[in-house]
Amino acid sequence: MTSLRQLICLTLLVLMCGMELVYSMTVTPGGRQQSFVVTAKVDERIELMSIIARIAGFQEYVKNDFRLYAEDVDKHFGKFKEHPAVKFAASIREANGVSFDAVMFMAVHVNPPPALTPRVPFTDRVPEKRWGKEKAEEFTRLLQQFYKDAECESFFKAHTEIYRTAESRFQQLLNKLDFDWYKRFYGELPAGEFNLCIGLLNGGGNYGPKLVHPDGKEDLYAIIGTWQTDSTGMPVYSESMLPTLVHEYNHSFINHLVYAREKQMSAAGTKVYEPVADRMKSLAYGTWQTMIVESLVRAAVLRYTFEHEAKQEVTDAALMRERNNGFLWMDELFALLGVYENNRAVFPTFRSFMPMVESYYNDLAKRIDFKATQFESQRPRVVSIEPFSNGAQDVDPALTQVTIAFDKPLHTGGYSINLGKGGREHFPIEKVIRFNESGSSITLRVKLKPEWEYEFIMTGMTFRSKDGYPLQPYTVKFKTR
Repeated sequence: MTSLRQLICLTLLVLMCGMELVYSMTVTPGGRQQSFVVTAKVDERIELMSIIARIAGFQEYVKNDFRLYAEDVDKHFGKFKEHPAVKFAASIREANGVSFDAVMFMAVHVNPPPALTPRVPFTDRVPEKRWGKEKAEEFTRLLQQFYKDAECESFFKAHTEIYRTAESRFQQLLNKLDFDWYKRFYGELPAGEFNLCIGLLNGGGNYGPKLVHPDGKEDLYAIIGTWQTDSTGMPVYSESMLPTLVHEYNHSFINHLVYAREKQMSAAGTKVYEPVADRMKSLAYGTWQTMIVESLVRAAVLRYTFEHEAKQEVTDAALMRERNNGFLWMDELFALLGVYENNRAVFPTFRSFMPMVESYYNDLAKRIDFKATQFESQRPRVVSIEPFSNGAQDVDPALTQVTIAFDKPLHTGGYSINLGKGGREHFPIEKVIRFNESGSSITLRVKLKPEWEYEFIMTGMTFRSKDGYPLQPYTVKFKTR
């Protein structure tokens, strides 16, 4: 009988040799029955922490996607920027890096208002290590005072109708998620409750915190942001959000398994993180632990998607996106989880498979520099600008067109050009005219004035080679005479 290690080696060999990979999937006999039911809700604790983060200037919470609500928040709470709770939040962000999910961890670790007391005893790692015990306890006292001083109760009551509308619309989407998949895939369910909370101020920010009770039971959360509204300005939640829902609940099954093996995976994790650090940090993944957690979560989402859609082209496109996001090994990890799915007699739970995940990352650490170099070598690059050279200081202000050439043909379905450091005032492009027939150059219409500096950035967001590799970011900068 073929050993599991041989299966993994065979899978990796198939991938590295460029052969077609046949994806596997599992089907539950006799249909599906949900293992648990989740109800969408707006949680005042989530809203309260998001409001404080917004007023304190946390960039990731200063979202205006749900403009009607954001404007109401600013109108009601804007005058409390100097409140001790808000100033404390700003200071601990600066000192300890409290941001993103750390804000939501605090939210789920306090009792509902007006109490806002700790649900479990705080420690240096509870509610989250960036808070620390003393700071977390001090903040909850200030939070209680803010709730009274800022008349939060009256604000929440005034927006009850908005909250109920958001809940009703999200529930329609939630009913389409196959929650039983988590039991099938992971082989076990955490002891505790699953919660779906809508973050009305979180924009595209989504988080998966949890609370562990002294008896070991867990409250698991998927906190999903709001970034789409209808013609009336009210929130809508489309089916395109389903992968996000699947993603956030996966955190509840994977995070603790990775953190339990920190010591064993530290050397390999650190090594794998090094060549992709910049890309990971741009995604707010500042440590190797977070990188590995996200790798596994994203691979699990792909397994879910493949089981439910069973379309290889969809999976291939998703694998390409993850590779371009910086997870250069996602195709291998996806295949590895396929080995797990097809050897459940050997590995009844994902927990029992974690030693194989550890072994995989130990092997990846030996190859990651090669993979990173190989990836960079495949990315298209800008090779010339016509009719002037990049950095020129004497460009004719009467010029109306600029042509940028690439070292390989690009997919011509779109373009991605960002403002430079000077902002829109120094952005010269009026219109993208066209790609040439082969896709190896693009012509831009520009409007210039004398003695002025201009700058824009070509990015790999949409500029990609025909085989899917993102353009190496390229800054165009010049000055007119």
